[in-house]
Amino acid sequence: MGVITKRLRTHFITKSLAKACRQYLKWYDNPGFKFHRNGEQWLVEQFRHEGVRTVLDVGANVGEWAKLASTILPDATIYAFEIVSATVDKLRRATQGYPTIRCFDVGLADHNGVLPIRYDPAVSDHATFTDYPWPGIKTTVEGRVITGDSFLDEHAIPSIDVLKIDVEGAEHLVLQGFQRAFADRRVRLAYFEYGRYNVMTKFLLRDFYEFFDRHGYVVGKLFTDFVDFREYSPDDEDFTGPHYVACRREEPLLPRLKGI
Repeated sequence: MGVITKRLRTHFITKSLAKACRQYLKWYDNPGFKFHRNGEQWLVEQFRHEGVRTVLDVGANVGEWAKLASTILPDATIYAFEIVSATVDKLRRATQGYPTIRCFDVGLADHNGVLPIRYDPAVSDHATFTDYPWPGIKTTVEGRVITGDSFLDEHAIPSIDVLKIDVEGAEHLVLQGFQRAFADRRVRLAYFEYGRYNVMTKFLLRDFYEFFDRHGYVVGKLFTDFVDFREYSPDDEDFTGPHYVACRREEPLLPRLKGI
């Protein structure tokens, strides 16, 4: 079959079949970004009766995820971070009716200072510090950043129940800024994006696994209604993502997150 396929590689039917197979594999790998379809809403719902008090939404954009978390976890304070000032204005307007959401005009990274951000006003969710070749008009803005550890110290936050990171390629910078929090095991669960931005940053899925393993966390890919916790394999280095979950090895919710 392999030899025949190679010989007919340029044939219309063979090319169409290959395209259909690639599309099927995309569906199989759960590539979507809709909260109610890709498992993000399901993940937050697992904490509904867990006494959650502190949720960090790093890369809040215009607040859709923050509002979802606030609705599902009404007793939690949602700290929403957005690095682009123009987007923060939209975030604050969108979350005015959600008293548990606190908005911050700052990004989280591995240092305290500034980080240049490439930004398209027409597509706010594509703001990134990388040189990813998005189409459209780009402008560079200086975004203020602090480390997560600094923020926790400043606001006297003892621990984090859910840490959501969606920062278009800067996920590893955010994690590095929480070195003390992870070392002290003050983060119960984190979930983050992994995908094509990691081609730009060269911070691979393997590096995420090594970071979390070093601090006693297990890592798995998020699906619609379970997390596929598993050992790292180079086969997973496909840059399709979109979301992976890390939680402490002793987490009582781990069996439920596994779908058991």
